Amino acid sequence: MKKDSTPTIAMLAIAACVVWAAPAATAGTAWRCGNAYSDQPCQDGKPLALGDTRDVGRKREADDATREARAAGDRLERERLQQEKAQGGRRATLIDSRPSAPKSIADSDGARKKKKGKKDSDYFSAHDPVATAKKKAEKAGRRSAEKS
Repeated sequence: MKKDSTPTIAMLAIAACVVWAAPAATAGTAWRCGNAYSDQPCQDGKPLALGDTRDVGRKREADDATREARAAGDRLERERLQQEKAQGGRRATLIDSRPSAPKSIADSDGARKKKKGKKDSDYFSAHDPVATAKKKAEKAGRRSAEKS
């Protein structure tokens, strides 16, 4: 014959409630010990009453907002997991950030000649043609002054 374990389970549940009830009863008081806070009284400590001073309506609103935020977070997590599962078979994609060299019609015909010693850059750099012309004129003026 099998023993009935219901009284044993009930006794264990009551014992657990008693063990957890003692700290919960003192949870409303904290102690300020200088610049630190503690849940245990200390020498020259001041007790602080910690309680929820909100009215019932505000507490209910805050609890509702918390439940809604938790539900939204759970929903977003489920959506993210579904998206990750759907993309599970895909491989990683390499994104090449280097600019591709533009190919013009003149390049393919060989009409454009490269200067000796100059190498085409893979990158575009802008310059001011007016400033470049001024610099060339200044250099030419200096050369002519040096020759004389």
